[in-house]
Amino acid sequence: MDIKRTLKWSVLIVIVIISGLSVGAMIYIYTKVSEFDKVFSQGVVVSGMDIGGLNRTEAKKKLESHLEQVLQSKSLMIYKGDVYYKIPFSDLGSEYNMEEVLDKAYTIGHQGNLFEKYKYLRTKHENNTSVNLKYIYDKEAIHTVVESYTPKFHIAPVDATITRKNRQFIITPEKEGQELDLVKTTEKIFDVLDAEYKEDTKIEVATKKIPVKFRSDSFKDIQKIIASFSTSYNNVDANRNINLKVAVGQINKTLLPGEIFSLAKQLEPISYTAGYRDSKVIVNGKIEQGIGGGVCQIASTLYNSVLLTNLDITMRQNHSLPVAYVPLGRDATYSTDTIDFKFKNNTAYPVFVEGYCENNKVYVNIFAHTSVKSEYDIKFSSVTTEVIKAPATKYIEDPNAPKGSKAEEVRALVGKKVKLYKLYYKGGTLVKKELINNSYYRPRAAVVKIGTKVVLAPVFKSQVPPVPQVSTPTGSEETLPVEDQPIDESIVPDVVDEVIE
Repeated sequence: MDIKRTLKWSVLIVIVIISGLSVGAMIYIYTKVSEFDKVFSQGVVVSGMDIGGLNRTEAKKKLESHLEQVLQSKSLMIYKGDVYYKIPFSDLGSEYNMEEVLDKAYTIGHQGNLFEKYKYLRTKHENNTSVNLKYIYDKEAIHTVVESYTPKFHIAPVDATITRKNRQFIITPEKEGQELDLVKTTEKIFDVLDAEYKEDTKIEVATKKIPVKFRSDSFKDIQKIIASFSTSYNNVDANRNINLKVAVGQINKTLLPGEIFSLAKQLEPISYTAGYRDSKVIVNGKIEQGIGGGVCQIASTLYNSVLLTNLDITMRQNHSLPVAYVPLGRDATYSTDTIDFKFKNNTAYPVFVEGYCENNKVYVNIFAHTSVKSEYDIKFSSVTTEVIKAPATKYIEDPNAPKGSKAEEVRALVGKKVKLYKLYYKGGTLVKKELINNSYYRPRAAVVKIGTKVVLAPVFKSQVPPVPQVSTPTGSEETLPVEDQPIDESIVPDVVDEVIE
């Protein structure tokens, strides 16, 4: 009986002990697994950073600190040819998929039941388990950043140009430009970022050509003279001739389609530094000395050359007095800041204006496409519609001239109103008559100087022997100084016809 009881208690004690050990083991396992559940498994590496044994907060902090350094040192190099620009990765306004990767890393060793987790915990792992972060980028932000570099890769196109020197055309070839192809460049960057991005990468940006407006062959059809006009000058005034040569050299210009030729823009500044000299100019109907005298002859010559084309004349003013070098209504004047002569290239082709002086003539040639030349034979007719009587003569006292003497200082001129017509002929038959302009030339009063100086007879003292008198031959006339008349004052015929050669 005692033996059975003792055996019973022994078994019970063993059961209690085993149960106690089992419970203790379970508590131990649970405790260890509970602690393990708070941290990442040993050997877990995220993008090269070991986070084993760290809780989520610690692991995230460690990774963020590392990634901040990576972002500061990592950059995206964009280039084209010799042009390079480095974009810091931090400027791309994006981030890594931190939370997603940490969730994935945590599943390593933390799957299964309590015993499976404990088993994983107790097992020594020879190799690390790696999980890589992926860069999540903001396409819109990257697009904006890359767009800001657009000017860096912009090369403006250079059109072909044409100049004329020594009566020869010189053409400078064109150079195509380039601009950043924003769409293709950002796509290339997205492709790189979508892949595993471990180090700095150079990306050649995509560009597209910017075409030029004018190529060398754009000028092949404008190298023919479609209009030419010349005016004459003499050698009386050397300064005036200098002004003509300086000014005519300034009007050489290529006029692109839609562009407006401004004589003022070409000639100015009218200054001594620019080479101009003092000569006669018309100011308020009077002839005066002024810098740049004579440049209006350039305006008139150019005007007549343009009249022979289909180009659009947008601004023209006649002189206040008739000029000698063109018919009435065929002149054009110019005055700094007040009067300009302008015309527009209303064609689809470039136009070239050439001016030069040679053999006492001012020449203006216009080179253009044949479509700019009129299909008709052109003549002009200047018609005086009204003659205005000259005002009454003005008399001015001259204290330096002998009393009673008279000298005409300014010659009287009648005023005129003139209409200029452009006549279009085809096969000798007048097809069309077009009114080109209305010109008004002011009447001018004569100006006569009246001498007021009284000349007293000489008085001699008695002790001084008389001075021998020289008799003047009967019929001699007193010669008065005569001023040179400017060539601008000559009046030309009212009607002049001219045919284009």
